[in-house]
Amino acid sequence: MSMLQDYITHYGYFAVFLFLSLGIFGLPMPDELVIIFTGYLSSHGFLSLASALLIAIFGVFIGTLVTYTIGKKIGRPLVERFGKWVGLSEKRVDRVERWFGRYGPWTVTLGFFVPGMRHFVCCFSGMSGMAVKRYMLYSSLGTTVSGILCVTLGYLFGWPFH
Repeated sequence: MSMLQDYITHYGYFAVFLFLSLGIFGLPMPDELVIIFTGYLSSHGFLSLASALLIAIFGVFIGTLVTYTIGKKIGRPLVERFGKWVGLSEKRVDRVERWFGRYGPWTVTLGFFVPGMRHFVCCFSGMSGMAVKRYMLYSSLGTTVSGILCVTLGYLFGWPFH
């Protein structure tokens, strides 16, 4: 955690944005951890709470939009080629695409509240052919609400960083 704090205190909001944008890919660390830590740093005066909220929400949103685009452009060929190595059979992918056809928008929004889920939801949203405007609407809703919740939790409780 001290390395993350060093980066954020040295590079400020740019580091928060970068970590959260890359965090959607699981790089360099889970974005859920970074966003809660951003709230914690705000509670200790390293960052402004309002600015931290905006940067965190925007960083996660940009990361999810990139992941959606990857899913839309090359997701299906990647799954067809490498899916069997991670348990994604054609049958499972078809089932997920049908799920997104029925419940996609709400899956996108609610997927932000399940750690690790947003990574897959974003990619499968693109793969299933969800329209980008529709994706952006529901993704921005999920990003905003979950971002406010996570930053506020970090701000109020500071867990697990004491």
